[in-house]
Amino acid sequence: MTMNTTPADPDRHLLALEDPAETLAAARLHLGESCSDSLILVSRSEGASSAMITRSRLRDLLGNEGGELMRRHLTMRRERGCRASHALIVLGDGYQQMLGSVVEDVLLRAGRLVLAAARSADAEDDSGEGGGLPATLHVRGAAASTSWRVDLDPAPAGSGRVRLTDCGGLREFSDTHVVASAVLGGLPVPRAGLHAARLAEIGASLELPPVDLSSDADPEQLFSRGQEALATLLAGSGPLSSPEMMTKCEQIAALLSAIAVDRLHWELLARCVEHGSGRVIDRETLLQTLVSDREWIPHDDVCAGGQWYLVLEQLRWVAVAAMEGGDPTTRARARSAWRGLTSLLVLLAWWNHRFATAGHLVDELRAREPESTLAPLLSRMTDTPIFPAWWPGA
Repeated sequence: MTMNTTPADPDRHLLALEDPAETLAAARLHLGESCSDSLILVSRSEGASSAMITRSRLRDLLGNEGGELMRRHLTMRRERGCRASHALIVLGDGYQQMLGSVVEDVLLRAGRLVLAAARSADAEDDSGEGGGLPATLHVRGAAASTSWRVDLDPAPAGSGRVRLTDCGGLREFSDTHVVASAVLGGLPVPRAGLHAARLAEIGASLELPPVDLSSDADPEQLFSRGQEALATLLAGSGPLSSPEMMTKCEQIAALLSAIAVDRLHWELLARCVEHGSGRVIDRETLLQTLVSDREWIPHDDVCAGGQWYLVLEQLRWVAVAAMEGGDPTTRARARSAWRGLTSLLVLLAWWNHRFATAGHLVDELRAREPESTLAPLLSRMTDTPIFPAWWPGA
């Protein structure tokens, strides 16, 4: 089961997690992304004041091996010293309308699997094999703008039947205590679809220069200029045809053409890994090093919601728009840039223990480029999963 993990940092305190709206808001805030069609688990280590939040794709849970994947997921958390005390099953984004029969069917199926896996993990604890950390879950649901409670039906005993209880409306993200506390604390609050129209406009206006396979350009310098240019373009509302805006667009186009070169987007990945560390990583063994050396820890800028990560996401949206407009040559160059940005974000997401996000990006790569030879490798890293050496909160 692929998952996203957020560090158990001391500044995060969880409020009223029996309320699905609060759990959903906390996951969205601290994972830095939407948590649609997901299973969210919240765990706290013994004696800790903060918690670990993970997000897994619901489709994995509902697959043929969902029960075993869930049991392994809980076992892994227990081995890390965490007890899983809250689970939230999210259908869609929790708010979009769905047929009542679909909501009931999915919540019952997912709830049954989660509760059965928790009972299995508790049985291991009772037998002395699980280290004494119970995995018992309080299971809730967020679907069709409604909060749900998912419980084992007490009668008949041992049947494993699950029942749903409608607990009323699901409060909006902006109305939760989690978001109010974040605003008061000065934390950034993610806003879905921010700048989407402007990014599409930028992408549609670009003319990408030829891809130079022998280029000796410094991708970090190009990235710095592109980051500044993108900030200027997103801050302004004027036409992109003005001389100043055209210059900024040219800087972004130059960056995308560089990222279209495999060697250069790999070099940019290495610079992301080195960012803030003061160390140099060997390019030939970069992935092997991240798997074996726990001293390599991602800087906040290259975590979800960080400045560099956000710019890479925005550039990918720009590349999508450039792929869908312009002349065939520009579309082909933009496609190569999109592929490079997607691969780069997959590896950054993987390094951040965000396997669900990485898996989603790999799915996009497969859908757009079914002949891709890179997608199977990336998929193996995220679905197995192969873990980076560092661990959040360690």
